[in-house]
Formats: sequence, structure tokens, C-alpha cells
Amino acid sequence: MKTVRELSPESTEGVWTVQTRTSTYVLDLSEMTLMRAPGIGSLHEDDKWGISALRRDSEDIPLLGIKSCRVGESAQFWVRAADDPDVRTWRITTPVVSIERIG
Repeated sequence: MKTVRELSPESTEGVWTVQTRTSTYVLDLSEMTLMRAPGIGSLHEDDKWGISALRRDSEDIPLLGIKSCRVGESAQFWVRAADDPDVRTWRITTPVVSIERIG
């Protein structure tokens, strides 16, 4: 496993976990999918960060691109709705704690 401080918008390969303050995201850059596991790996040392429920949690959704994904900052992922190819939106996370390649 490889740990990095940032995934660039040009990243195109591998399967990565991005742990945030409240959730864990799994990005498959070969298949271009993103899955969010809310509350998994969260850090609740204080009550500053609540866990939100988002549509399609724990399901793979089409990943169109990465705007930013850097430890210490909120990640921004451009995604398409799994059930409507015409709907696109941003997934903006709580601050990223770690980024690790798992495949």
C-alpha cells in the first residue's frame, strides 16, 4: 500500500481510499467510480463534524474527475448521477485525513 499527500486531477490509475474527518471514499480511477462509506474511519475527537447522509452512499457512482484531493483540505470530486447520465454534481468532503492506494 502506498500513502500519498495528494491525488492530482491527472491521476488515472489505481484504487484509492480517501479518509476524511467523517467518511471514507473509495476511488477506482481505472473504472472511474467513487463510493462513499459514511462514518467509516471517521475521527470524532470533537463534535465539530457531523456525518451527513448523501444520495447513493455506499454505492459506486460514476466519477467524472478530481478537482482537488489533498490531505488537510476538503476534496472535490465531479460525479454523475448513477440513475441519470444528464445530472452532474460536485461531491465536496470534510477535510482529508489520509490518501492510500489499495489496488
